[in-house]
Amino acid sequence: MKIALICDSLLLDRSLEMYLKEYLTSYKLCDFVVATQFVESQKPVFLIGNFEGANLKIPFTRDLLLQELEAFDRKVRGRAMQESKNEESRIYLEPLEEDNIKRANVASASFDIPKTIESSALQDNKFNSNNSMLKSKIEEVLHRYAQEIESIVLEHYKDKNV
Repeated sequence: MKIALICDSLLLDRSLEMYLKEYLTSYKLCDFVVATQFVESQKPVFLIGNFEGANLKIPFTRDLLLQELEAFDRKVRGRAMQESKNEESRIYLEPLEEDNIKRANVASASFDIPKTIESSALQDNKFNSNNSMLKSKIEEVLHRYAQEIESIVLEHYKDKNV
Protein backbone atom coordinates (compact mmCIF):
# COMPACT_ATOMS: atom_id res chain seq x y z
CA MET A 1 0.00 0.00 0.00
CA LYS A 2 1.60 3.26 -1.17
CA ILE A 3 -0.05 6.51 -0.08
CA ALA A 4 0.33 10.21 -0.93
CA LEU A 5 -0.98 12.85 1.50
CA ILE A 6 -2.88 16.03 0.67
CA CYS A 7 -3.76 17.76 3.93
CA ASP A 8 -4.89 21.31 4.70
CA SER A 9 -4.33 21.06 8.48
CA LEU A 10 -0.75 21.13 9.73
CA LEU A 11 -1.61 19.22 12.91
CA LEU A 12 -3.54 16.52 11.06
CA ASP A 13 -0.81 16.37 8.40
CA ARG A 14 1.88 15.68 11.05
CA SER A 15 -0.31 13.05 12.74
CA LEU A 16 -0.97 11.27 9.46
CA GLU A 17 2.73 11.41 8.55
CA MET A 18 3.59 9.84 11.89
CA TYR A 19 0.90 7.13 11.59
CA LEU A 20 1.61 6.33 7.94
CA LYS A 21 5.37 6.91 7.66
CA GLU A 22 6.06 3.41 6.27
CA TYR A 23 3.39 3.80 3.55
CA LEU A 24 4.09 7.35 2.33
CA THR A 25 5.38 8.01 -1.15
CA SER A 26 5.08 10.63 -3.88
CA TYR A 27 1.87 11.24 -5.78
CA LYS A 28 3.43 9.77 -8.91
CA LEU A 29 4.18 6.43 -7.23
CA CYS A 30 1.17 6.11 -4.91
CA ASP A 31 -1.70 3.62 -5.16
CA PHE A 32 -4.14 6.18 -3.78
CA VAL A 33 -4.31 9.59 -2.09
CA VAL A 34 -5.33 10.37 1.49
CA ALA A 35 -6.86 13.85 1.61
CA THR A 36 -8.70 16.07 4.08
CA GLN A 37 -10.69 17.87 1.40
CA PHE A 38 -12.20 17.02 -1.97
CA VAL A 39 -9.46 16.98 -4.62
CA GLU A 40 -9.40 16.19 -8.32
CA SER A 41 -7.08 13.29 -8.86
CA GLN A 42 -6.45 10.57 -11.40
CA LYS A 43 -5.83 8.28 -8.45
CA PRO A 44 -8.44 7.03 -5.96
CA VAL A 45 -8.96 9.39 -3.00
CA PHE A 46 -9.52 8.35 0.62
CA LEU A 47 -11.19 11.27 2.42
CA ILE A 48 -10.74 12.07 6.11
CA GLY A 49 -13.01 14.64 7.77
CA ASN A 50 -16.37 15.42 9.31
CA PHE A 51 -18.23 15.91 6.05
CA GLU A 52 -20.55 13.82 3.93
CA GLY A 53 -18.71 11.31 1.77
CA ALA A 54 -15.68 11.02 4.08
CA ASN A 55 -14.21 7.52 4.35
CA LEU A 56 -13.07 8.20 7.93
CA LYS A 57 -14.49 10.63 10.47
CA ILE A 58 -12.36 12.71 12.85
CA PRO A 59 -11.34 11.82 15.59
CA PHE A 60 -9.82 8.42 14.86
CA THR A 61 -7.17 6.08 16.23
CA ARG A 62 -4.12 4.80 14.41
CA ASP A 63 -5.58 1.29 14.38
CA LEU A 64 -8.90 2.47 12.95
CA LEU A 65 -7.06 4.54 10.32
CA LEU A 66 -4.94 1.57 9.20
CA GLN A 67 -7.96 -0.74 9.21
CA GLU A 68 -9.98 1.62 7.00
CA LEU A 69 -7.03 2.27 4.67
CA GLU A 70 -6.42 -1.46 4.21
CA ALA A 71 -10.11 -2.00 3.39
CA PHE A 72 -9.97 0.91 0.91
CA ASP A 73 -6.77 -0.52 -0.63
CA ARG A 74 -8.43 -3.94 -1.09
CA LYS A 75 -11.41 -2.25 -2.71
CA VAL A 76 -9.16 -0.24 -5.08
CA ARG A 77 -7.09 -3.30 -6.00
CA GLY A 78 -10.25 -5.32 -6.57
CA ARG A 79 -11.52 -2.67 -8.97
CA ALA A 80 -8.18 -2.56 -10.77
CA MET A 81 -8.12 -6.34 -11.15
CA GLN A 82 -11.71 -6.34 -12.46
CA GLU A 83 -10.86 -3.61 -15.00
CA SER A 84 -7.79 -5.60 -16.06
CA LYS A 85 -9.91 -8.73 -16.57
CA ASN A 86 -12.45 -6.73 -18.56
CA GLU A 87 -9.67 -5.31 -20.75
CA GLU A 88 -8.24 -8.79 -21.33
CA SER A 89 -11.64 -10.16 -22.29
CA ARG A 90 -12.11 -7.30 -24.75
CA ILE A 91 -8.72 -7.99 -26.32
CA TYR A 92 -9.27 -11.76 -26.71
CA LEU A 93 -12.93 -11.97 -27.64
CA GLU A 94 -12.44 -14.35 -30.55
CA PRO A 95 -10.18 -17.42 -30.46
CA LEU A 96 -9.71 -17.04 -34.21
CA GLU A 97 -8.28 -13.56 -33.66
CA GLU A 98 -5.84 -14.97 -31.08
CA ASP A 99 -4.72 -17.62 -33.59
CA ASN A 100 -4.12 -14.89 -36.17
CA ILE A 101 -2.01 -12.93 -33.70
CA LYS A 102 0.03 -16.03 -32.88
CA ARG A 103 0.53 -16.72 -36.60
CA ALA A 104 1.62 -13.11 -37.15
CA ASN A 105 4.09 -13.39 -34.26
CA VAL A 106 5.52 -16.64 -35.64
CA ALA A 107 5.75 -15.13 -39.12
CA SER A 108 7.51 -12.00 -37.90
CA ALA A 109 10.00 -14.04 -35.86
CA SER A 110 10.86 -16.40 -38.68
CA PHE A 111 13.80 -15.88 -41.01
CA ASP A 112 11.97 -17.63 -43.81
CA ILE A 113 8.60 -15.84 -43.88
CA PRO A 114 7.19 -17.40 -47.08
CA LYS A 115 7.43 -20.91 -45.55
CA THR A 116 5.58 -19.93 -42.37
CA ILE A 117 2.55 -18.49 -44.17
CA GLU A 118 0.55 -20.63 -46.54
CA SER A 119 1.14 -19.42 -50.07
CA SER A 120 -2.44 -19.40 -51.34
CA ALA A 121 -3.82 -15.99 -52.28
CA LEU A 122 -6.76 -16.47 -49.92
CA GLN A 123 -4.48 -17.02 -46.93
CA ASP A 124 -2.30 -14.04 -47.91
CA ASN A 125 -5.32 -11.73 -48.05
CA LYS A 126 -6.65 -13.07 -44.76
CA PHE A 127 -3.23 -12.63 -43.13
CA ASN A 128 -2.82 -9.08 -44.45
CA SER A 129 -6.29 -8.15 -43.22
CA ASN A 130 -5.58 -9.58 -39.77
CA ASN A 131 -2.12 -8.03 -39.76
CA SER A 132 -3.59 -4.57 -40.42
CA MET A 133 -6.15 -5.12 -37.63
CA LEU A 134 -3.31 -6.07 -35.29
CA LYS A 135 -1.34 -2.98 -36.30
CA SER A 136 -4.32 -0.71 -35.66
CA LYS A 137 -4.90 -2.28 -32.22
CA ILE A 138 -1.23 -1.85 -31.33
CA GLU A 139 -1.35 1.78 -32.46
CA GLU A 140 -4.46 2.33 -30.32
CA VAL A 141 -2.77 0.88 -27.23
CA LEU A 142 0.39 2.91 -27.83
CA HIS A 143 -1.69 6.07 -28.25
CA ARG A 144 -3.44 5.44 -24.91
CA TYR A 145 -0.08 4.88 -23.19
CA ALA A 146 1.30 8.07 -24.72
CA GLN A 147 -1.69 10.04 -23.40
CA GLU A 148 -1.26 8.54 -19.95
CA ILE A 149 2.45 9.35 -19.88
CA GLU A 150 1.76 12.88 -21.09
CA SER A 151 -0.78 13.46 -18.31
CA ILE A 152 1.67 12.14 -15.69
CA VAL A 153 4.43 14.42 -16.97
CA LEU A 154 2.09 17.44 -17.05
CA GLU A 155 0.89 16.65 -13.52
CA HIS A 156 4.51 16.37 -12.37
CA TYR A 157 5.46 19.75 -13.82
CA LYS A 158 2.26 21.33 -12.51
CA ASP A 159 3.19 20.17 -8.99
CA LYS A 160 6.69 21.66 -9.35
CA ASN A 161 5.41 25.03 -10.63
CA VAL A 162 2.88 25.51 -7.83
